[in-house]
Amino acid sequence: MIAWLILVVLAAGFNLFAFIAIRGRWGGVVPFLALAAVLGTIAGNAVGDRLSIQLLRIGGFDLVAASLGAQLAMLAALLLAALAPASASPGDGP
Repeated sequence: MIAWLILVVLAAGFNLFAFIAIRGRWGGVVPFLALAAVLGTIAGNAVGDRLSIQLLRIGGFDLVAASLGAQLAMLAALLLAALAPASASPGDGP
């Protein structure tokens, strides 16, 4: 169980770094991307296990499926953040 958690954190961290490096921008959305990376890694690993995807397997951890899940979850989080309404400045009232 501990080894699985370590692999989840390492895979999520690597995918977060790659996502931010490709995107080229840091911002206030990075903590949400980190959460999405961890949850996407867990979900991707579970889906990969159910679908028997065994491209790069480390013990019981499906690395390719987990990475794909993390990237998709971060993309979804970024798109949802872009759809959020922009915050208005306090001086922009009527």
